[in-house]
Amino acid sequence: MMQRTTAEPEHELTRVAIAVTLGMLVLHLLVASQLELMFDEAYYRLWAQHLAWGYHDHPPLTALWIRVSTLLFGTSEFGVRALGVVATAAGSVAIWAMARDLFQSESKAALAVLIWNACPLIGVGAILVTPDTPLLFGWTTAVWALCRIYRSGNWYWWLLVGFAAGLALEAKYTALFLGPGIMLAMLIVPELRRWWLKPAPYAGGAIALAMFAPNIVWNAQHGWETFAKQFGRVADAEWTLRFVFEFFGSQIGLLNPLTFVLVVAGLLISTRRVGDGCDGGRRLLAALCWPLLVYFAFHSLHDRVQGNWLAPLYPVFALIAADAAMTRTPEPVAPWVERLLAFARRWTVALGLGLTGLIYAQAFFAPFPVSPRADPTTLLKGWRQLAGDLATVASREKAGYVLTQGYALTALLKTYGSAGLPVFQFSERYRWAYGIDAGAPDATLPGVYIVEEKRAGGDEMRGRFAEVREIAKLERRGHGAVLDAYLVYLVAQPTAAILDPIDVPRRR
Repeated sequence: MMQRTTAEPEHELTRVAIAVTLGMLVLHLLVASQLELMFDEAYYRLWAQHLAWGYHDHPPLTALWIRVSTLLFGTSEFGVRALGVVATAAGSVAIWAMARDLFQSESKAALAVLIWNACPLIGVGAILVTPDTPLLFGWTTAVWALCRIYRSGNWYWWLLVGFAAGLALEAKYTALFLGPGIMLAMLIVPELRRWWLKPAPYAGGAIALAMFAPNIVWNAQHGWETFAKQFGRVADAEWTLRFVFEFFGSQIGLLNPLTFVLVVAGLLISTRRVGDGCDGGRRLLAALCWPLLVYFAFHSLHDRVQGNWLAPLYPVFALIAADAAMTRTPEPVAPWVERLLAFARRWTVALGLGLTGLIYAQAFFAPFPVSPRADPTTLLKGWRQLAGDLATVASREKAGYVLTQGYALTALLKTYGSAGLPVFQFSERYRWAYGIDAGAPDATLPGVYIVEEKRAGGDEMRGRFAEVREIAKLERRGHGAVLDAYLVYLVAQPTAAILDPIDVPRRR
């Protein structure tokens, strides 16, 4: 009888990691083709039709990303999302390579890939295209190149670090925290300290700055519009612990609770000397986390931090968690802590995949009696039906255009509505500058104004039109349930400008 070699369990875990990665890729592609776009996806899809070097909300890479995806895969929901789904699967390959460079362990590499795929933020978020999608791609590529520098010492990887960091900056300004993380790593990781006196890191920084420069120029030409929007979040506010608990609670849920335990353990292990040859790699990963973690923890003391804002750290979290799961705790700990860590090591992947499966089950079959307002999966349903019902009402009233209030509903009606029935958001016109929403309503025709029932009636229109009367109540439905209700008003005979001017608000 043949004895099993020590390499066999490693290879088995690797095969499982490959199978899960491919399975998640197929699942994501199928789901991406079946669920309707979320409001942000619809909004960014409109950007993709009018490329620019900047927009009111974010830098331009998200628009270009969706444009490329739709050119490759078509203009359906699948086409909008497919490139992001493929990039998420490629993230598994990058995580595998980083784990091999840092830990020289096939088992840790395979486990890191499994943990990555089992994070609900990744397992579910992979189908959505937001600025986090290209940000995550650029950030992960930069970290992979930095791991190559750590292992090989070759200078030319710094050029890829700079290029990838530049991509990340053109996706979302959160990438500004990548630079401090790299500099911290160059301070605390002995293998990287010599690079302070070498030209390669500075060349990489110059590449990143050159790639980011077009957006800086665009902002300078447009009153620092995106900078004012995003950096305006850093403002004086009342100090409170409410958002702190919400911040950490969101990470517990989006990582999955057991992975969160392993990440905390891994960060603590990185402060100790284990002596297994991986201490430098642990310090490198921790250094990349701390600037963004500390900033958002501080930010949560006075304002809400959305859970997805930490998305670029999730590949690093997966590596940290896998290392913690397979590294002996360097000093004695309480028995209950050892039991918790042992439980997390054994069940974290199963729990994460299970939670992801439950979320998808709710999205497609709604088996759990959750209020629509508490169920985020309802944001992916019923928009095509609502747009069709609205077009029927508009046709009956011979209306020539649709007016809306919020950008979310505007983007979704533009996406799923009739091409012959233009949709305009009468307020916040700065969101629709730069060709995204050219033109204006035909004032000689009546229009319809649609507003969520919970946002009251048509008072916003009475200062603009002589005739404003309610003509319909529409419902957005999914799985036989009413997800939201909308009031529709006929508007005619303008007495003032129908649309607000496209003035960009100047923030603090």
